[in-house]
Amino acid sequence: MRFFQFYLLMIFCGCSCVGRAQVLPQQLFSDIKLRIDTNLYSWKGNQIEVRGTPHLWFEYQEENPVVELQVFPKYWALEGLALQPGDGYEPLDTFRMANGAYYRAKLRLRDITTTDFLTLAVQARLRYQSKPFLYELRLFPVTKTTAFLPDGQEELFIGEEKTIPLESNNFQNIKVPETWSVNQPINYKLSREGGRFQVHLLPNEVGRQELSFSLSLRKPFLNEEGTPVYQLPPVKKSFTVKPAKLVFLSMDRREASYNQSAPRQETEIELKYHPQLEMRKTYRLEAQEEPGGALIAEIFTRSVLGNGRVLCWLRLYGYHRRSDGNLYIKDGDKAVFITNLEIIPKTEVQKVSLRREGQDWQPSPDVFPGEQVDIRVEGLSLHRAELRFDGLAEVKKDTLASNDTEAIFSASVPLSIPQKKIRIYNGAEQAEPALRVKEYERARPFDFISLHYAGDSVLLRDAPLLIFVAGGLGDITFRFDRGKIDQGRLHGPQELEIDIQVLEKGKALLDQKEIRNLLICPGAASPRFAAYSEEGCRQTELRVNEYLRQKTFELDTWSTIRLTVRHKGEKYGKAALSKTVEFVLFQKSAFDIDVSFPAGLLVKRLREPGFGNLGGISMAMIAQFSFFRDNQVARAKPYRFGFGFLAFDAFNFSDSNDKRDVGIVGLASLYPIPTKERSRLSFPLYAGGGYFLSESKWFLLFGPGIRIQL
Repeated sequence: MRFFQFYLLMIFCGCSCVGRAQVLPQQLFSDIKLRIDTNLYSWKGNQIEVRGTPHLWFEYQEENPVVELQVFPKYWALEGLALQPGDGYEPLDTFRMANGAYYRAKLRLRDITTTDFLTLAVQARLRYQSKPFLYELRLFPVTKTTAFLPDGQEELFIGEEKTIPLESNNFQNIKVPETWSVNQPINYKLSREGGRFQVHLLPNEVGRQELSFSLSLRKPFLNEEGTPVYQLPPVKKSFTVKPAKLVFLSMDRREASYNQSAPRQETEIELKYHPQLEMRKTYRLEAQEEPGGALIAEIFTRSVLGNGRVLCWLRLYGYHRRSDGNLYIKDGDKAVFITNLEIIPKTEVQKVSLRREGQDWQPSPDVFPGEQVDIRVEGLSLHRAELRFDGLAEVKKDTLASNDTEAIFSASVPLSIPQKKIRIYNGAEQAEPALRVKEYERARPFDFISLHYAGDSVLLRDAPLLIFVAGGLGDITFRFDRGKIDQGRLHGPQELEIDIQVLEKGKALLDQKEIRNLLICPGAASPRFAAYSEEGCRQTELRVNEYLRQKTFELDTWSTIRLTVRHKGEKYGKAALSKTVEFVLFQKSAFDIDVSFPAGLLVKRLREPGFGNLGGISMAMIAQFSFFRDNQVARAKPYRFGFGFLAFDAFNFSDSNDKRDVGIVGLASLYPIPTKERSRLSFPLYAGGGYFLSESKWFLLFGPGIRIQL
């Protein structure tokens, strides 16, 4: 028996602790499993610590696989689970109990390779906690990535750039630094084209040379010790490098910009000296060795320099990529030398797009103070651009996702940014288009508006629907706390509309006024105060009596002033808020004259034996008080008290009626049957006492009656 009592006590204490203490994940779940393809990964067997936090690792092959999440409950008070939406995954169904052993749900993982910090949010409902418990299951995807250079194309020539494809089973998982290596027997660079990679080779030394480079990974693989590895083994391939077919003349620059719409310009360059190179002569540059090629550029040799190079003028007529092969220096139609030069369009910004967290790219150039955005700049030759944004902070360039036609940055817009335009500069040159700084147009909850009335005040946000005011109401005043509008979060100027209606006791409309285009701007406490225009902003309080023909202090009892405040629907749309408050002028009691016809009254004359006699129809005229219910409009309580005259048995005119008399009486009336407010006829019960004038006797009475209200 004692053991049983102790057991019940422990259960009770355990329930109490559940209601007060935070449940830990290990108390909720005994295990969590993830089924992907034919593999099953569990929290117990596939846990890995990353940056000091445990993760569930799993191996994947597809980018968007459908997986099954299995959660094994341990905590007896767990009533259900729900998978919350999040970045990197999409719930496909709800959690269901399987065989009474575990919960399971299906979901689709999205873009695993490019999604960082993949976390599943599982919400658990607990029996003894009002708020659900949110558990974050951190996932650590791994995948086996391979990369190699195909067989063939093992012969290279000095000064001649070759391009070969890089083969891989997962191109998205490879990070590509698009820069040339330096001081190597074979310099190399990787570039991305159509989702695949190309390796650009430029040999420098004759003979059998080995190319070797390493590649970094977005998602790692696990080595034999179970450690994540973010780098592939070196990619290797041997080449035979031969001397150039024609003499290669190197230039002092690798790139030149060609503006097709601008007039021809001459650019000064230095070309490697060769005895067969004639001075004061113009040579053609073409992309093919055979005669009849299109003119790409011209070189005019000027003079030999002391450093073994030739000073020349370079005139451009077309575009050329180094990956397309060498340029042939021709004397007429005969190729005499080769060189290489990348002729690219002049750096130009053509389009700017923005992306916010959880959204896709949008073409709008509008940014808001205090937000973090990704900026995509599209144009020409952007890999050579030195772009900067005037006014933005923490600007970082995503070098892996950027190329010559697209540059991606992340940046934050300062809260106190002063300018309305964020101009984009390439070095010292201004580029178009610019970003526009817009102010927020969010609907602020009505915690910045207060109502002042009859010596009291209330925040509009917290105001009840009905506010009862005893006695007179001098005025109702709207006061606006402008310092609260941008408190905690920027909302911007608030555009409001106010409807005022005055109703009499019977709900008939006495007066009505609509206030439109009421603009309330944030005050000096806002970090954006200097950026807001004060034009059109209301600076003073708003008094209701300024807009009414019949003032609030002239209204009768039980009149209602209905105030509706709302955000302008045309501006805020579905986010617009609305609040209605009604002020009711009430009284606790009322005094009136009541005429009624009691019938069947039981009258007990004092100092007479018996219980008294039943009378006929009497008539009473009473000056009485009635009382009203709290927080209800003109609803009287079912009892009244008063004093007056009673004509007892007044309508009995028989000669034998010796009970007819007039008395002074005090009555309490009870109305057991509810009646409508405007009803003139009711059926009360009376109780009271008084003094008969003719008989000079005191009496008590009780009985029903018919009441007619004058």
